[in-house]
Amino acid sequence: MTVTSILNFINVLSSSVLVILAFSLLAYTLTYNFRNPVARRFALLLAFLMIVYAADVALDRIVTAESANRWLRLQWLGIAMTPATAYLFSLAVLAATNYRIGRRRWIGIAALAISIISALDAVFGNAIVDQVFFRPPLSYLEGGQLFWLFAAYYALVNALALANVWKARQRCLTENTRARMSYLFVGFIAPGISVFPYLIAFALLWGPRESGWLVLLVSIFGNIAVGFLLLLMSYTVAYFGVLTPDRVVRYRLLRFFMRGPVVAILVILAIQITPPFERIFGLPRDAILFSIITGVIVLSQLLLSVTKSAVDRLIYREDRDEIAWLRELDRRMLATSDLRQLLENNLLALCELLRVPSAFVAAVVGPDLMLEAMVGADAQRNRILAVTDWSDALGRALRERSPAAPIGATAPYSHRGYWLWPLVDRTHDDESTRVLGILGVQARTDAPLFTSDEARAIETILDRTTRALADRKLQQSMLANLRYLIPDIEQMQQLRGAVPYVAADSAREPLTALLDPSPIHSPEFEAWVKDALSHYWGGPKLTHSPLMRLRVVSETLGHADDDPTRALRLVLGQALERLRPEGKQNFTAPEWLLYNILEMRFVQGRKVREIADRLAISESDLYRKQRVAIGHLARVLSEMEQSNAAEALTLLAATNGAPPDAADNAPVAADSTADLSTTKSTAP
Repeated sequence: MTVTSILNFINVLSSSVLVILAFSLLAYTLTYNFRNPVARRFALLLAFLMIVYAADVALDRIVTAESANRWLRLQWLGIAMTPATAYLFSLAVLAATNYRIGRRRWIGIAALAISIISALDAVFGNAIVDQVFFRPPLSYLEGGQLFWLFAAYYALVNALALANVWKARQRCLTENTRARMSYLFVGFIAPGISVFPYLIAFALLWGPRESGWLVLLVSIFGNIAVGFLLLLMSYTVAYFGVLTPDRVVRYRLLRFFMRGPVVAILVILAIQITPPFERIFGLPRDAILFSIITGVIVLSQLLLSVTKSAVDRLIYREDRDEIAWLRELDRRMLATSDLRQLLENNLLALCELLRVPSAFVAAVVGPDLMLEAMVGADAQRNRILAVTDWSDALGRALRERSPAAPIGATAPYSHRGYWLWPLVDRTHDDESTRVLGILGVQARTDAPLFTSDEARAIETILDRTTRALADRKLQQSMLANLRYLIPDIEQMQQLRGAVPYVAADSAREPLTALLDPSPIHSPEFEAWVKDALSHYWGGPKLTHSPLMRLRVVSETLGHADDDPTRALRLVLGQALERLRPEGKQNFTAPEWLLYNILEMRFVQGRKVREIADRLAISESDLYRKQRVAIGHLARVLSEMEQSNAAEALTLLAATNGAPPDAADNAPVAADSTADLSTTKSTAP
């Protein structure tokens, strides 16, 4: 065990850690930020860095110069592509600050071309790198005739990339975004300094030398620094393009890092230290390896569970109480299967208590009763479902029950061989009641007779069942409200993340980005309009339509009883009315054709053959005209949305004291008025 061998062992460990780190961050970025160009280019940069360090790890096991030559040339694929990838990443960061990159894009294309040519030459040629210098533990390719030219290109492109990131930092106005961009700038030093082949440069300047401990020591400290810088970069890139709150991003990144890379790094370290334990304990390698890996994985997961509260305090800080309530709600939420299991357990306990074979619970849903849970044989279920007057029996039982009497205090109502108890929820002020359902037990005698112990147990079971149904109804109301809130929350997150980095010299661009997260700019907008029309009177393509994010829909909610589906239907009807020509409806005039197709096909819900016969056109021609009509309707919706955006810009400019021409460049529809009273509402 010499100093060189020990340092080489540590160097291989640090390179292995960097490979795991790069791969893990690559997987995380592609999973959560794939749609963002900054994240995609960062993932590409991580991929080439991973190739470089994976080759370093592989070279430790190479025993021939021929194998070393293949791995070193593969490593040069990552080295040659790193500068161009870093520059393209910096362009994406600069573009995220609303900066028009212009000529910089052409520089990026030129750098990419040069890197590809350099990579091909490094892998297959000898102009940049030549023969292998094989001296384990460190080996490298000797420099070729064009090495210094490549080194100059490498330094120049990385300097330009750093300048782009610095320019992006200067364009940040808020302290938060400037701090994050500062982290990114510091972390961005890692790709440039980490993969350059310094050994080749030193060999060309001072001649080839044997590998010394100093080179390994510098490599170890360099790998440690690069690891921290990559983490710093990843932390900043994780916020690009995401619409979730910062606390969610921090928590998700930390939990992923602790469960993925940290465990993998510990396992790799455990594998590397196996040989000394093998010699010390005199046990087979497999036995020690399995024991160490199992212990690392189990103990790491246990440590994560134990430190979860500490991590929550670190991540959430002032939001701890709210997050605790949300998690408590998740634990206490009664799902449909949970409610059924709870009711069935209560019914089983009741059947065992009264020694009867079947019982059921039915909940009030509108004017009807819906069977929620039932215990007993299938024949008993069929018998219960065959009865059609349970609602009448519930009404009679309620009339016989004293309003002030507690649950279970009165005798049950007998009906069709069952004893029935109304499940009534009394509010906290004891002034109003609510009928939640009915509990029925197969009668064991003609007259209901119970012992005092049975009466107390029945009282408890009825109280549990009533509270379960009340909680379930409350939760259903809450979930229904969430279905309406979620589109608004998503829009708020879009507004929150619309301008992550605001440019000081583009004052009008933030207003446009803030007021225009609109679906009309999507290439799928026309398809969304068609889907919404196909479910005009109700259906998932209407209730879950991306058109819900239209601002004109949001402003119509007040006319639709705060129902987003009805508001979207009103907006579609209003747009359709704008397509309607003047005068009385005519089924033969050409100017009425598009309106008639949409009105008959989607509003009235008529069949294609019937519409074609009515308009005297073929079915194939009808489909072609329908596509044209949907395109016209989509343009009308776009005009309505743009008109709404122009009004919002004008209002915002007036509120901020800006000159009125701040909104003059916004496109305005020819007819910006909206009359909800003209919206078509013909039932299908």
